[in-house]
Amino acid sequence: MSHKKNQEKAELSIYQQALKVARTKGGEARRNVARLSGDIRSFDRPDILIAAEGGKRIVGIEHFRVDHHIGKGKKVESKSARFSSDAERFRKQHEDAARRDALAEEAYQGFGDLISRAIREQSNACVDDIRTSLDAGLFGKDGRGHAFKLDAYRENITQIDANADIQLGFLIELHTDLRQWFLNDAFKETRVSPGQFPMSCEAYELLKKASAHVDWIVLAFCPIYGAEVRDAAIIRCHNGMFETSAARQGIIQTPYFGLGKETPFGRQDRQGEVEFGVGNDGVDYLVENTSEQMDAIELFSNAISGAAEAFNLARKGKPFAATTSVQLAYDITKDSLKHNNGDVEPQDVLKAIGRMDPLEKSTRMENWRKHWLIHNV
Repeated sequence: MSHKKNQEKAELSIYQQALKVARTKGGEARRNVARLSGDIRSFDRPDILIAAEGGKRIVGIEHFRVDHHIGKGKKVESKSARFSSDAERFRKQHEDAARRDALAEEAYQGFGDLISRAIREQSNACVDDIRTSLDAGLFGKDGRGHAFKLDAYRENITQIDANADIQLGFLIELHTDLRQWFLNDAFKETRVSPGQFPMSCEAYELLKKASAHVDWIVLAFCPIYGAEVRDAAIIRCHNGMFETSAARQGIIQTPYFGLGKETPFGRQDRQGEVEFGVGNDGVDYLVENTSEQMDAIELFSNAISGAAEAFNLARKGKPFAATTSVQLAYDITKDSLKHNNGDVEPQDVLKAIGRMDPLEKSTRMENWRKHWLIHNV
């Protein structure tokens, strides 16, 4: 199968998975799936065409990928897509020997190097990289983003049927891994799972800006590697519906608090060295940690200020995402500050921690660690 055919097949798979996931969610998502029902086929600029209402309405969907792991060059290259390609090439190279239980030492070393590379790429990523990747896809530099190609997409569809009601949209495939973050909303606290992306304020604003130019935005949320759609939103944008349609599906602005939002938390300048041992029950790998040491005072100060901001949002019933240190400071002082008058300031959080009995503070931290299954806090 040619590269183009493989790409078309992958795009259709992401789109169909997104529809399936959205349909099961019900409500606005399910209604919008019905609005996009019709004959679906691959096309060239835009990538997908849907002939709805017996062909009276044609919806053109342009697909692009957004990544959490990106290169820092002008093209905002997807590191995770390249990693997946390299890993698949490695698998094919060694699968025959693996079946025969005859893997050479270089295969074990190569797999260890892939592990180390994945760790480094995760360590060098931050939340804001997702916004950077989204911006590149939508608008780009020098007008190279897909938002500036919509007139050309519309013209191509017009060549098929000039009398059809033509609508345009984006299928945005988001690959993220924010498992070190916590999501807080008016109902509960949860760990963010791979593929889940509480929509950052900056990314939301980009989508809102793009919504003025299209009728639909389809969001397909995927883990950093692979092409499994774990969540989806089908957002109507026509007649200023974006914010309402998005909110009905839980897509709202979510502030992020903590180190790792705008710069990597554990940056690695080089990939860690790998050691391995082959035993009867498997292979044990030891990967060198080359992450930069975080300044303890900066980490503590950030946790205190982040917790204060979190309190003020929580009181308004608004969501937020927090790092481990911010979440810990927020949770262990929650009881002490819940009746605090006015906005919570960083010094209020600091005083609440300072007033705690040392044993009580230690117990709260230990219980918190056990609850979230965290080894070190």
